[in-house]
Amino acid sequence: MRCLYITQEYAPYFVEGGLGVTSSTLPAALQKEHGAEHDLVLPYYPWLLERHGLDAEAVCELPEVDICGVRTAATVLRLLGHDGLCDVYLIRADTWYARDGLYRDASYTEFGDAVERAAFFGRCVAEWVEATGRDYALVHGNDWQSGAALAQLRDRNPELPMLFSIHNAEYAGELKDVPLDGLGFSEGTVRLLREQAGDEPTMLLLGLLSADAAVTCSPSYARELLAQAQGTPLGLALERLEVTGIIFGVDSDVWNPGAGERISIPFRGDTVNEGKRLNKQALQRHVGLAEDEDVLVVGVCSRLVWEKGTDLLLAALTPLLRKRQLQLVVVGPSAVEYHDALVRLTERLPRHVAYRPQFDQETAWLVYAGSAMTVMPSRTEPCGLNQLIALAYGTLPVVSSVGGLQDTVVDLRHDPVRGVGALIPEHTPEAVRDTVLDVALWMRDNPSEVSRIRRRAMAQDWSWTRTAQEYHGLYVKLGGLAR
Repeated sequence: MRCLYITQEYAPYFVEGGLGVTSSTLPAALQKEHGAEHDLVLPYYPWLLERHGLDAEAVCELPEVDICGVRTAATVLRLLGHDGLCDVYLIRADTWYARDGLYRDASYTEFGDAVERAAFFGRCVAEWVEATGRDYALVHGNDWQSGAALAQLRDRNPELPMLFSIHNAEYAGELKDVPLDGLGFSEGTVRLLREQAGDEPTMLLLGLLSADAAVTCSPSYARELLAQAQGTPLGLALERLEVTGIIFGVDSDVWNPGAGERISIPFRGDTVNEGKRLNKQALQRHVGLAEDEDVLVVGVCSRLVWEKGTDLLLAALTPLLRKRQLQLVVVGPSAVEYHDALVRLTERLPRHVAYRPQFDQETAWLVYAGSAMTVMPSRTEPCGLNQLIALAYGTLPVVSSVGGLQDTVVDLRHDPVRGVGALIPEHTPEAVRDTVLDVALWMRDNPSEVSRIRRRAMAQDWSWTRTAQEYHGLYVKLGGLAR
């Protein structure tokens, strides 16, 4: 039996965040470990195929579709040479997707026709499935961009089991300023959305209304989302589906501190202290920081946006950086205001701050291997993969008490038996600064304990095997797979 996995990203080629990593690992784990074969479908991004030297073969031509006055045909292609376990299909329509970003332009501003793009993609997915007679046991959609696809598929096959994964409900695909009648939906779908959404129509809600079950990336985020949305159309939809939370995993082949032939120096749990020391030196040289064996290095690999608490991070750490109390390495794309602030900071403190706005895998490996801690003052964090990667490298995570962060990081100051990091009590610069200093002082004064905590962190199992087991249970419960 085959399942259809609908996404917008696929690591390592078409990726901006955790969705891309999830899309390349979860379906593969379900296929390899549970026999649940998967086809993936996502948009065709011409510049990324060219950048990675990938080829694709056309398998289906789709008729023109009119979305809000833009009439476009599409081609479905199968991705070649990607080394993944699952088949990957790409919807090509350069009018909608031949751009320099997956979701945003060069200034990191979301494309103004984001919902129209998603509506077109969803219609094409359904047309392709229907035209080729593909028989899927279950459809698994991801985030609001899959909402239109689920609705279109539901129209064509009312009995098809559908699961909807919410990676971050902060992004919902708002439809209040878009003519619903122009998005290519059936009259029944438009009527349902108007009846259920009131003044809050979104693609996210449409996906939930079409699904049989919903899951978020952690139990705490599921509870937070239900509480925040209580009494709203979104909240009622989540309650109907009995939304659950499953913590995602990390790819232990990609994020492996013991792997060789990388810019980072391999180490294991029993060699973690020496490994961290050598990688710290290598990191400082690589990004141009002062080679100081005593200064603590904070490494951050993340999208730099408001919900990640980037403003809190910069406000908290800037005074410490000016006093030369620590060094900071940041890797990841950024909203304009944070990009400019980091550029200014690196200009003022070039030997203590390094910023790489484009994600680079080799540098990311070295950041995790060489940093003493990572700081994640997120205002919302459905799961968080960065803290899990940090743990695999013996890097202590300092994180907010939200979502998947509080489900995966135990505060070593309050629980010395299970602790592996620290929890930031409030979303303020002062709380972030004080927690970072607290952990830094603890590390300085307790070197033998630091070694023990690092080994404990590296020994934890946050692999996709555990996540796939729980998702397989959901697939079975929905009737998409036999036990």
